[in-house]
Amino acid sequence: MTSTIAGASGRKYVQGSVLQRHPKNPELSVYQAECGSESFVFKRVSESFFNLSQNLKSEFAGSRRLRMHIDYNQEERILVYKYLRHTLLGLITEYPDFAAAQLKKILRYTGEALKEFHDKGWIHIDVKPDNILVNWICDEHGDQVVTDVVLGDFDIAFKPEGGEPLQTPYAIGNVMWRSPEGQTARGVTKASDVFSFGLVCIYALGAGDLLVLKDYQSLVKNGVIPEQEILLRHLLYFGPLPEGLLMQVKDESWCDALKKLSEMAEDIVNDDPRVRFEQWGEDVAPNLTPGAKSMISRMTNLNPVTRPTIDEVLKHQWW
Repeated sequence: MTSTIAGASGRKYVQGSVLQRHPKNPELSVYQAECGSESFVFKRVSESFFNLSQNLKSEFAGSRRLRMHIDYNQEERILVYKYLRHTLLGLITEYPDFAAAQLKKILRYTGEALKEFHDKGWIHIDVKPDNILVNWICDEHGDQVVTDVVLGDFDIAFKPEGGEPLQTPYAIGNVMWRSPEGQTARGVTKASDVFSFGLVCIYALGAGDLLVLKDYQSLVKNGVIPEQEILLRHLLYFGPLPEGLLMQVKDESWCDALKKLSEMAEDIVNDDPRVRFEQWGEDVAPNLTPGAKSMISRMTNLNPVTRPTIDEVLKHQWW
């Protein structure tokens, strides 16, 4: 059964198929909707996120790179978004050989979106491939051309008062794309977004298999929690463990855990130095050029204090 919902603009939208089913609350599922010949996205949200979204819409009015709603229904707490063809995750999954120059374009626009967010004091906290939305076409020559890119999903975005690092009772954001300090829920800053964006760059340039955990059940069966496995990979790829990360975390139990994982990582590196990111080559990912590695190695520095700002990332010669 379809339903028609009026937006604050006066436009009427016909709710269609489910795009993303909420695992616990069906009412919060995401739907495709139609108005005339145009497609849109309906997202029913909590009252707190509805209010946050209204504030963000006001603060980032006119943004081309941040995915702000274009209409809403306050009574049902529905946000209406422009429909985009793919997420970056879905795009690479469906088109693993997507044009390298166009993937670079997607990353550039994502960086510009993050700069816009950071410039006004916000931390996104959940930068990941499925929060980057993309429209693209095939031109008259059959070449893939990206036409629009936006960074979305601000459910857990945060604007710290006085620039203080964020401390939370538990880690927030997607476990796969969190920074090392994000895994500990201690000392999250804008630098944490930069680290996550660095991982997204690695994924988009073709080395996603080294990042993505595909079998959570086997990990759990062997008594390994995902956070531990991901931290171990971070220490393997981007280590050794710097004192600066321990100073940022400032939690005895987490610092002890990081030191133990670091010892494991260094043992593996001693046996096979090629696991370090600095040793990766085009055999790992054809698009991971020396210029890209130069930029990403700084973004994925394990010491949050010495990571570049997003402004510095966007000034890198690789672009």
